[in-house]
Amino acid sequence: MIRQAVLSDIPRLLDMGQRFADRAGLVDHVGYNPADMAETFRLMIEGHVIFIGEAGALGAMSGPHPFNYRHIIAQELFWWSEGREGLRLLAAFEDWARGRCHSIRMITLEAVEPDRTARIYERRGYQALERGFMKVL
Repeated sequence: MIRQAVLSDIPRLLDMGQRFADRAGLVDHVGYNPADMAETFRLMIEGHVIFIGEAGALGAMSGPHPFNYRHIIAQELFWWSEGREGLRLLAAFEDWARGRCHSIRMITLEAVEPDRTARIYERRGYQALERGFMKVL
C-alpha cells in the first residue's frame, strides 16, 4: 500500500535512504549523514510530501518556479523502489501534484539505469529538459 509518510516512518526511510545513496554513488560524492537525513525527512513530512510503500519511497517539494512565481512546480528529490511499486509511488506523487501544481520535475541518476528511467518518464508524458553534473571540490 502506498501512502504519505509519517514521522514514525523515518527509521525505514533512513534505511532505504542509505541504500539509495550507496546505489546512486552519492556516498562517494557527499556522504550520508543519518542525523541530517532524519531532519530532512522530518521537514519533508511536515512541510512537503513523501510517499512510502513496503520497499520504496518518493519524496518531493513544491513551490513557485524561480522563472515564474505564478507557475507552481513539484520537484522530486528522491525516488527509490526495491520492489515492484515504483510506478505506484510515481502515480501517487502525480495524483498529489494534480490540482496543486502546474508541472512536475523528475530526475534520474546516471548510476541508476538512466535510459530505462527516461523511457518510463517519456511514456508518462515527461520531456527531457536538462542534464546535471557534479564536481567534488
